[in-house]
Amino acid sequence: MQKLKAYLGWILAGLVILAVVIGMTACRSESKQNRRIAEKQAFAERQTAILCEALERGASIDTIRAITEPFNGQGRKAKDEKNEIFFYVFDAHQMVYWSSNRLASGDVFLHSYDTWRDKEFSNAKTKVRWTRAGMYNVLTVIPISYTELQDYTEIYTVAAQTFSFRQLLEYEDKPYASSRPYFILCHVLFGLIILIGIIILVHYRGARNMRLSTRIMYIVMIPVLAVFIYIFFMSIRYVHANQEEHQRHDLQMRSEYVQSYLRNLYYWDQALTGSQAPGLAIDLHDLGYDMNQDIHVYGLNGELLASSSPALFNSGLLSRRMAPQALFTEEHSVICYEQLANHPYLVSYVPFHNGSFVTIGYIAVPSFLSEQTRNAEVDKLLSHLLPPYLVVLLLALFFAFAAAKSMSAPISLLAEKMKGFTIGGKQNNHIDYPYHDELGALVERYNLLVDRVEESAEQLAKAERESAWRTMARQIAHEINNPLTPMKLSVQKLQLKRGTDQFDAYFEKTTQMLIAEIDNLAHIAQSFSAFAKQPEVVTTEVDIAQKLSTVITLQRENDAQIPVRYVGADSGVMGLADKEQISQVFVNIIRNAIQALEGQKNGDIIVTLNPLYSEREMEITISDNGPGIPAEIQEKIFRPNFTTKSNGNGLGLAISKHIVEGSAGRITFSTSDKGTTFFIYLRKQIS
Repeated sequence: MQKLKAYLGWILAGLVILAVVIGMTACRSESKQNRRIAEKQAFAERQTAILCEALERGASIDTIRAITEPFNGQGRKAKDEKNEIFFYVFDAHQMVYWSSNRLASGDVFLHSYDTWRDKEFSNAKTKVRWTRAGMYNVLTVIPISYTELQDYTEIYTVAAQTFSFRQLLEYEDKPYASSRPYFILCHVLFGLIILIGIIILVHYRGARNMRLSTRIMYIVMIPVLAVFIYIFFMSIRYVHANQEEHQRHDLQMRSEYVQSYLRNLYYWDQALTGSQAPGLAIDLHDLGYDMNQDIHVYGLNGELLASSSPALFNSGLLSRRMAPQALFTEEHSVICYEQLANHPYLVSYVPFHNGSFVTIGYIAVPSFLSEQTRNAEVDKLLSHLLPPYLVVLLLALFFAFAAAKSMSAPISLLAEKMKGFTIGGKQNNHIDYPYHDELGALVERYNLLVDRVEESAEQLAKAERESAWRTMARQIAHEINNPLTPMKLSVQKLQLKRGTDQFDAYFEKTTQMLIAEIDNLAHIAQSFSAFAKQPEVVTTEVDIAQKLSTVITLQRENDAQIPVRYVGADSGVMGLADKEQISQVFVNIIRNAIQALEGQKNGDIIVTLNPLYSEREMEITISDNGPGIPAEIQEKIFRPNFTTKSNGNGLGLAISKHIVEGSAGRITFSTSDKGTTFFIYLRKQIS
């Protein structure tokens, strides 16, 4: 029960927070709207002041139109409603000018000047303000919101009595749905291409990290897609423009026919008066029925006289005043857009002439172009254009992919060859490319450079061999020359002591020394011979643990009595190394450690085997607690012939490094004044 109360408390708190957030959002939205209305009112007041000044100095109607028309909201579609401001100018008797006929305005009453008031018209809620301009009164109107078409209670009844607006109801009842297979297929294909492009771009983290073939695909496909999208939308725009042009032409022909018909009918009339309105309405109704067309007639003052569909005006759907751009201009034949709620439609205005071609009124012929008709035309065009577009797009994708692969294949091959480039493999390092283009020149240059590198490598190897033999010869000469001098002096001294009492004792001492030096020379010769005859490393699978355990067992019996401890398996750890030479590596390093610890108390050597160092390598460490390797010689310890021991030849570590690296392993060390550790890394499997 307690838990239930707690849950209900949390739910209630959440609802309260949600209500507060919604309230704050609504208040903020209302505050923002009020601020926007206040800004619009200030702007409208400035424009009204300009208009009043023009009226007071008797400006022409063209000047008045130039001031007010930018804000009348007329156009193909409803323009930005933020800028809609309507102006109505009254003299002492009637309205003499209006900047828009969008508002279905009835009677308006003059209230106090220079004060904004709320005013509700038949089709809009507005803010209005009266301003005095000499003999004129100016009504400034700011639309706040328009009545939606579905908000008119009698819209279906009224529109059903008309010809032009009957299609509007069909459009409202059956909204257009773009469910055509080819249209959906085109959108899906474009979407997939764009999505794949974005995924590839994110995967490579930018165009700079892409492969060349992918970048070529981007370079080719982006313009292709851009052209297709441009053609696609331009085709739709062309259909709309063509449909509108066709509608304008048809509307012009209809209005000219109505104009001619009414001129013949009212041939002798010199003016149209209110008393003629009932008869004119009957004539318009009959003519409209024959043409399936709505027809409106306005008087010379721009107010409605008669209509074939009077319910549109009686219900407040449309204004009873004609469009100002047709009335307040010298050219009264105009085709312009007007608005029914939020739906634009075309109206053709022509003068109403009598038999003497005197203008006695104005004729308006509206035409509402159904969205379904417009979309049907678009469907017809797309049904012809999209299938070949899709085929061409797929072909463009295929050829772009093939071209990218063809152009990048030699470069990819060049990269692979350079990645696997080895000295001495001239036959395999060359690239065969049959074409004589820019890439062919690059490949030819690469092959030439390969030949030059091979030649340079051979010359370098020859020079290195000669340099190595010269160094070896100097080392051998130095090693042999060192004992020869004391040997020569000992023999000469022995000759001097011949026939003396000291000869026998000195002879015994000298011969022992000579034998020791001769043995040393033999050891030097044997070591250099072994280094020169060192076999190639043959990598096979070897039980490293068994080899290491055997070497450690033998090295524990050393003359210096240095303990050698081992941490690891005794067998069963397989690695890749030279089966015959890997033991020599362990022996050389352990012996060096023993020699480094000679004469030191508490000397200790620890050998560890870690087969789980990494997925592909095992680690062998050989550590001692000796004095360490001096910093000035650390870079030289793997060089042949370098040694710090008086009886050494400096080949042990050089041979060890050769064996390990020949097995595709690594050898390194770390040292300090507390000891030295050698690290040997051997592969666990063939890569």
